[in-house]
Amino acid sequence: MRSEMSFIVKTAVSCLVISAPLVCISNAPAFAAENPRPVRKSTGVELPLAKRTAGDVAPATADQMLNDLRDTRLSLNQLKQQAINLFLEATRIPMTVNDAPVEQSPVSISSAMLDSNRKYLAPRKEWLVLYVNTLEPIVHLLCEDISDVDTNGLGVSKAIADRVNPLWKTWRANVLDINKALDQVQDSLPVGSDPDRADSNTVIAKAALEIFQKAEDLEKVRYQAALISIEEYKKEAAAKSAASAAPAVTK
Repeated sequence: MRSEMSFIVKTAVSCLVISAPLVCISNAPAFAAENPRPVRKSTGVELPLAKRTAGDVAPATADQMLNDLRDTRLSLNQLKQQAINLFLEATRIPMTVNDAPVEQSPVSISSAMLDSNRKYLAPRKEWLVLYVNTLEPIVHLLCEDISDVDTNGLGVSKAIADRVNPLWKTWRANVLDINKALDQVQDSLPVGSDPDRADSNTVIAKAALEIFQKAEDLEKVRYQAALISIEEYKKEAAAKSAASAAPAVTK
């Protein structure tokens, strides 16, 4: 799970700081040019994603691989947090003096928390745009990472690749599912000055649940990949150490 994983968090954080959502890839429905999303004012700063080519693909070192996997965990945490934010925005209920205040927002969400028969307040456009604009750079870079690996491979040793390839297939499918869910949120956003769309709460809440659950699944894949990498790198180091310690053979 090498490629540009370490770049995901760095660029995503930079995007949030400068408020400049990335231009999205053309083959992903959530980022189609013909269906633009409301965005915050851009500073004009561009953050290009370095592309690997067949000529510069090399197996990652242990430090590079494990740093990338650690950084991927940080970006997945961002996905889950924004999914929670979207869900809570879509499931707000009118408060009365008879309702007990909630001390803290939840750190996870589930389908049991959504009542499709309940009347929720209309989601606020400004907050939806904020959460979507925060999600977009991360999902964009995850999709770019898939494109990179499809073209150039994982960039790991054969020993790691043989064990990680099945995990990569799961990773790939889940990222694309997250992209589709983000597209569903986009389709539910109010456009321009139009009033909030009726019945968008359930669509947004279900899409947020999908993003959160898929991000949870991705975290399990990431963790397994980290365990595999550590095990294989230790084997590799032990083999090199044994080879260097072996006495030279004389003829």
